[in-house]
Amino acid sequence: MVAYLDSSVVLRHILLGEIAIEHAFAVGSVVSSELLEIECRRVLHRYRLNGDLDDDGFLNARERLDAVLVGTTLLALTERVKARAMDAFPVVVKTLDALHLASALVYAQRYVDPESNETILLFSHDEGMNRCARALGFATPFK
Repeated sequence: MVAYLDSSVVLRHILLGEIAIEHAFAVGSVVSSELLEIECRRVLHRYRLNGDLDDDGFLNARERLDAVLVGTTLLALTERVKARAMDAFPVVVKTLDALHLASALVYAQRYVDPESNETILLFSHDEGMNRCARALGFATPFK
């Protein structure tokens, strides 16, 4: 089984200490789009500029993010991924979510043998993304 991480799970972990991310790493292989790092680093900078994180909080959050990234394979935003993200989805989905879902779809097509029982478990706290993920055939631990 492969776990696909969305930024919402990582951000709740590094900013709030939520432990749901541990379930993703317990799955074994963890992947995400390179978009994950961009989104998370942008949020940390925004929180610091808004005063939601002081210097120590910013450094701690950045260290926690780096620790997550060490254990995560980041998938490139290739032309194929971007083309899929621009295509239709079975339900309404936001742009960044479409890029994450397209990354998961392209990964599945390339690395998951349809004859095997291996599945991708998509971890996200975004209800719309989870709805679309299920419509695309991914398992989601959160509704």
